[in-house]
Amino acid sequence: MKLENLKQFCEEHGIELIVLFGSIASGRSHPASDADIAVKLGPGADLSKLDLVYEFNDLYPARSIDLVCLTQNTDPLLLYQIFSMGQLLYEKNPGAFVGEKLRAWKLYIDTQKLRRMQNSYLNRFLKQINHVT
Repeated sequence: MKLENLKQFCEEHGIELIVLFGSIASGRSHPASDADIAVKLGPGADLSKLDLVYEFNDLYPARSIDLVCLTQNTDPLLLYQIFSMGQLLYEKNPGAFVGEKLRAWKLYIDTQKLRRMQNSYLNRFLKQINHVT
């Protein structure tokens, strides 16, 4: 599959959204960088994760594919990383990308206190371990 065939491929297989993120999207890639791709499948989509990786290998032939299937349970920090710097490759419904970006931002803000608490507990635990050894 080539980039010019992406829209048709997505329509045929029930894909709602594709976002390129990571080092390629941010312009910090190097020859060994993988291609980070996030995909949101619609209801009744007929592709497995393996099928998607196979298809995306044609878009980025010299790179390994790191694929994230977006769901309601996708980690908020990962969502934030995807949508804060990601590049839209395909959206079935105009505005879907912006809607997901807003949802990712809201979840990121809503879980910020929990991440701080987790880091605090982890730092405290590491200090205790260092005092024991």
